[in-house]
Amino acid sequence: MDIRRCFEILELDHDASPDEAKQAYKDIVNVWHPDRFSHNPRLRHKAEEKLKEANLAYETVKSFLSSQQRVEPHQERASQAGAGSEAEQNKAEAKDKTEAAVEAGTRIILSVWSYLSTRLRRIVDSQVQAFKAELETKVKPGGSDQGQRQSRGREKGKGRG
Repeated sequence: MDIRRCFEILELDHDASPDEAKQAYKDIVNVWHPDRFSHNPRLRHKAEEKLKEANLAYETVKSFLSSQQRVEPHQERASQAGAGSEAEQNKAEAKDKTEAAVEAGTRIILSVWSYLSTRLRRIVDSQVQAFKAELETKVKPGGSDQGQRQSRGREKGKGRG
C-alpha cells in the first residue's frame, strides 16, 4: 500500500509522530469497529473492510515512521558535524557495518546449527529403530538364531548316516 494512501486513511499529516499515528488508528477503530454494527450485516461487512484497511495502513505508517526516526538522527549528526567530524561519521558507518555483519553471521550459524541438529536427530532415530528391530528378532521365540541351530544339527546327521 502506498504510504500517502496510508496517511490519508489514518487522516494524518506527513510529519506526524508515532504517537499521533497511534491515536489516529485508535480513533478509526472506535468509529469503524464491526461490533457497533451487529444489527446490520451490510454495515458490519463495510466496517470489517474499513478496519482491515486501517490495520494495514497503521502497520505501514508505523514501520515508515520508525525507520524515518532511525535515519533522521544520523542525518542530523552528519549535517551538524560538518566536514571536521569525518572520523565520527566513519565510526558510525563502521558500527552499522559491524552490526550487519554480526547479524548475518548469527543467521548463518543458526541455520547451520539447525541443519546439523536435524541431520543428527535423523541419524540417531534411524539407529534407535535399527537397534529395536534387532532386539525384536532376538527376543521372539523360534527366531532366526534357533532356526539356524536346528538346521545345522540336521545337516550333520544326514552326512554321516
